[in-house]
Amino acid sequence: MRVLMVTLPLPTSETPNSMSPLAHQIRSLRALGIEIGVCQVTGKRKLKYVLAAPRFWAEAPAYDLIHAHFGHCGWLARTQFRRPIVVSFMGSDLLGTPRAGGHIPWLSRVVVQANKRLARLVKAVVVKTEEMARVVAPVPAHVIPNGVDLELFRPVDPAEARAALGFDPHKRYVLFPGHPLNPRKAFPVAKAAVEIAAQRTAEDIELVTLYPTPPEKVPLIMNACDVELLTSYVEGSPNVVKEAMACNLPVVTVNTGDVAELLAGVEGCLICPRTPEALAEGLIAVLAEARRTNGREILRRKRLDLASVAERIRRVYMDVLNGQ
Repeated sequence: MRVLMVTLPLPTSETPNSMSPLAHQIRSLRALGIEIGVCQVTGKRKLKYVLAAPRFWAEAPAYDLIHAHFGHCGWLARTQFRRPIVVSFMGSDLLGTPRAGGHIPWLSRVVVQANKRLARLVKAVVVKTEEMARVVAPVPAHVIPNGVDLELFRPVDPAEARAALGFDPHKRYVLFPGHPLNPRKAFPVAKAAVEIAAQRTAEDIELVTLYPTPPEKVPLIMNACDVELLTSYVEGSPNVVKEAMACNLPVVTVNTGDVAELLAGVEGCLICPRTPEALAEGLIAVLAEARRTNGREILRRKRLDLASVAERIRRVYMDVLNGQ
């Protein structure tokens, strides 16, 4: 089986980005014996899909199936009709891209409607959560969250991780896993929550951000921190929560995406309202416990390791190619 992935640029050590979960997925699918090619859409925002089209058209006939990631890449894939298409919607392409404060602008709403139309024009749809599946209904969707590389993301002694990174052993570290400049991630809420927690506890608490961080360094940072804080307005199935679980890092989060389902059964994590005061109280409670979680055990139980997820994706491919 030969599959061409159509995607935004994959991460490198020099240019880390949010497509890291797809890079892991590609490796896990190749481990199943699937031949994977990659067509990366690069360049200026308004022109890159047009400029990528000739290269995509030239490459597509050599493959049995096209798997596009994100709605825009799905529309690029739909410009050819010789090969069947699977589209993976990632989150904001079906749920909208909010501005600061959580408001979703009209253009983003138009994009969502266009992507709902796209779902009817391809052979199979993959989404990350049941919430996203409801958006594309009545089109059937396969709910398959991204898996986690449990070899890369694993528990390490926090003191050793801090020493390796040069972190102060006497500080408390809160990890903010999103890009601070991305309005969807609500960084100001996280910053205010940490400031309130530091004031109320009289502790030295530092807010650590992941961007820009090479992908291979992320597990070390997760193991060095005391807690992860997620404040996003919109998420699909946030991989940063699953990665934290794999490292047994406690998580304080708002109820976004599928975090309630992911964290069900995980000890030492809290879901709070999206206010600085409520999140600060959550941070204070988790920091007072000062212990790691059983997240890795729960992650395995829910079969969210790379190999299990890759097998589910492979079955989607087989169904499409067999005409089911």
